Amino acid sequence: MRRPAAAFGGVYVLTQLAAVTLPPAAFLPLAAVFVCGGIIAWARVKRGLACVLPLAILAGFIVQCAGFTLHARPAFSLAGRQMDVLAEVVSAEPGFAENTMRVRLKLLENSETGEHLPHVLVSVPVFPGCREGQQFRVSLDLESLEKDEYFYSSLADGVYLQAEYRESPELVGESNSFRYALSRFQEQFAANVARYLPANEGAVLAAMASGDKSRLPDKITDDYRDAGISHLLVVSGLHLSLVCGVFATRTGRFRRLRSAAAILLVLFMMGLTGFSPSVLRAGIGALILHLGSLFLLSADPLTSMALAAVLISFQGPYAVCDLAFQLSFAAALGVVLAGEALKMMQAKQPDDKKLPLCRLKEGALSLLLPTVFAALFTLPVQLMGGLSVSGVTVLSNLLALPLAGYCVVFGMLAGGCGFIPGLEFAARSFSLVGGLLAKLLNAVAAFCAGLPLARLPLPRDYSLIVLAASACAVLCTWRLGFRRFARLTALPLVALGVVWALVLEQGTVELAVLGSAASPCVAAVQDGHALVVFRGGETNAGQVQEYLQSKGIDQAEWVIDLRTDASSAAPDAVHTLSVEDFAVNEPQTLSVCDIMATVIRLRGGSLALLDVDGYKIAVPAGTANTGTPVKADIAVTGSTEPSSLQAETLIVCAAYEWQALQGSDVYFAPRGARVLIRPGRAVALKGGSYALQQNAVA
Repeated sequence: MRRPAAAFGGVYVLTQLAAVTLPPAAFLPLAAVFVCGGIIAWARVKRGLACVLPLAILAGFIVQCAGFTLHARPAFSLAGRQMDVLAEVVSAEPGFAENTMRVRLKLLENSETGEHLPHVLVSVPVFPGCREGQQFRVSLDLESLEKDEYFYSSLADGVYLQAEYRESPELVGESNSFRYALSRFQEQFAANVARYLPANEGAVLAAMASGDKSRLPDKITDDYRDAGISHLLVVSGLHLSLVCGVFATRTGRFRRLRSAAAILLVLFMMGLTGFSPSVLRAGIGALILHLGSLFLLSADPLTSMALAAVLISFQGPYAVCDLAFQLSFAAALGVVLAGEALKMMQAKQPDDKKLPLCRLKEGALSLLLPTVFAALFTLPVQLMGGLSVSGVTVLSNLLALPLAGYCVVFGMLAGGCGFIPGLEFAARSFSLVGGLLAKLLNAVAAFCAGLPLARLPLPRDYSLIVLAASACAVLCTWRLGFRRFARLTALPLVALGVVWALVLEQGTVELAVLGSAASPCVAAVQDGHALVVFRGGETNAGQVQEYLQSKGIDQAEWVIDLRTDASSAAPDAVHTLSVEDFAVNEPQTLSVCDIMATVIRLRGGSLALLDVDGYKIAVPAGTANTGTPVKADIAVTGSTEPSSLQAETLIVCAAYEWQALQGSDVYFAPRGARVLIRPGRAVALKGGSYALQQNAVA
């Protein structure tokens, strides 16, 4: 086995992911089988994967258990308690309500007992105005995190609880931690970069050079996401590799000096971005590379990646759940394997015997192959994470990457010169050149985002099956010796599977249950057209918009607003129907494709009834008392019991006592549900599980 350390690190990370996501009843027997196999192989003095993989599984499981015991369990044990604490603001963002913030607090000590509270971070959605590093005495009601789509992301950031404050927090001081000094330096650095530029160009250049995305307008963010190059708007391993490329030469004069300068630059960029997972991964790999160059030692990319993954996993028991971590490693693995494939192709024929056409072919492949591999390897992570998928990501990356490196370099020069008195002219000049490049980069993103295949509404489960089947087919043909055939069929297999998935999805109605557990809303999509039954606030509207964009839809055709006292705007739509404008007991009917919607305002609320070829879905708001029973196949309910609704199945995101009294099947989906309907043929529920009625109690 050529790379035992790389195999060890890869299996170690997969073990930690399995330990987090699989129930113990499924994971423990699987781990035991591998560990026993490793002990047997070790006893028989056999080498290779038979020994490495079980050891990696055992190490990953032990570290996971230790991290959970030391970090997560003490925090989870505080759920359900009301505490007066000394807390420190770790991060702060503008809240949805005016003059409020969404913050993450680090609990320092229990004010009543003086007990120290290590490793406890809580999320507070509504908090008075504050900034990072400030310390408050505050009374908090601590609760477990909601198991929504942000659940694992919060755990990966070390946030194990959510809380609400009881009384106005009392400011007691400010931390002098080096962490917040770095954060303030990043803000000033980004301000230096954007100082002399228009808003759009300054925001993009500041994000690429410093990682500060606070200035980015929604239009720019949407264009970069639809073009598949949103990774350029954060300082990532790509940026670090581009900037450090100038120091990559391992021979020549001043080799040691260049290596030392590269190490200092890597450490600076890691600190500037707050040691984000993607930069940490690339930074550890770059440090290994340049330390090896400093001492004339070689470094293997796969081994460096594996070591970086193991080190990052020590941050917490859920660190491997971070999407940035997964995307970064998937992209880096694709690029490394593309490099290996290029080396194999180039080794077949000496350079002095290559024809000009062969040289041109190799040059084209060296540009295309890394981008294609990176896109393919990150595609499963995007699908599993519920992210939007772009069909033009290869084209947009090929056009944008030559500009990205120069944008980062000129942005960093402008930010650095901005701190030195007397270098204003240099800072302005660097900023101007970087701004021109950023303007061109914005034009590339806008152009690619406007192409027909910019957003691919891929069905997640089916697409993952297609990718897995394609990978197995290519691997089998490769192992059987048909390597040329494997290379030629890999992309066509994936493309054929994607096209077939889109064909199969034609005519299917997908209903997504989104938003808060107390007042979820429903988005119904069929063949690129959408109808939204909306309730809730700005958070729900944001989730609806994200979901529609993931399906390739800019605006819903109709939004039915069930609120009678709306305090925030509904999602954007071509047409909006608000029950606030209805008279009591006044019904209205509309249709989108095969979806027929009937809306009525009632004295105790309102009711929307969706009919898909005879299959009825009810979405009540308030008590929804119609006076006579209303029968439905499915009802999407919140915290309030509907008075006169008779549904075979209740879809709920949180459990309440009244659900057990309904006599309906309860489908519990704390992270949201999907209802797939083939009109007149079949119905499937996904995203949750059926709960026993006696267990459906808050």
